[in-house]
Amino acid sequence: MTDSVIAFVLASVSVVAIAWALRRRHVAVTGVEIAATLPWFAVIGVAVAIGRSTPLSGLAAGFFQSPTVYLVVAALVAGLWMILDAADVNDISRWTAVSGVLTAIAVGGVSLLATEALHWRVLVWNAVAIVLAIGITGLVLRAVQDRYLSTHGWLGGGVLFAHVLDATTTGIGLEYLGTNERNPISATIIQVGDGIGPSGVVLFLLVKITAAMLILAALDIDRDQLGRETVGLLVIAAGAGLIPAVHNLTLFALTIH
Repeated sequence: MTDSVIAFVLASVSVVAIAWALRRRHVAVTGVEIAATLPWFAVIGVAVAIGRSTPLSGLAAGFFQSPTVYLVVAALVAGLWMILDAADVNDISRWTAVSGVLTAIAVGGVSLLATEALHWRVLVWNAVAIVLAIGITGLVLRAVQDRYLSTHGWLGGGVLFAHVLDATTTGIGLEYLGTNERNPISATIIQVGDGIGPSGVVLFLLVKITAAMLILAALDIDRDQLGRETVGLLVIAAGAGLIPAVHNLTLFALTIH
């Protein structure tokens, strides 16, 4: 049995065991707690980038591989919920979100400090990608008169921002940092865009915006409070953009010199 398989089995057993313990303790997981897990998708993005850029070996390498890393993060979140419930903490959602942000910063920060040469040029372009994503997200939401912000709350903007950030980081990487697109679907869209216009990155951005808006439209509901299932789908949709976006930002910083 290889180290990667052992890591996957251990992570799977951990998730099942903690999920069973949560159920036994009757810990109620509401939509608010599920929404608060979104920052943990950034942790996955950072971890995957570390796994692809850092010479790890043994079980450590296995835990940083996909899909095992998803299970590891799920176990961490579930374990956190168990600890918070045992400590009788009331605002579990806030602690979940804050701990996710701090974990992403800590893991990413340590990995960056461990690099031999961190170039400011890369950090500047990373910042440009983030600022562009914020600006484009704001313009799109203003164009639709904040419809999906009022319907879905901050998660609506989060879904759009995550996918726009994926597009801007991909574009910055291809146009200015000399990277290659590894996702075959994204690469095909960009290649088609290059064939019909000045830049395939623009087409990729439009596709990502369209996909995000279609998701929000499909989950549009006329209720004052989002249900747990809808929140879960929105978080997954946002995570699908946030993971590759954060992965791009981290990988650029770790590998481009």
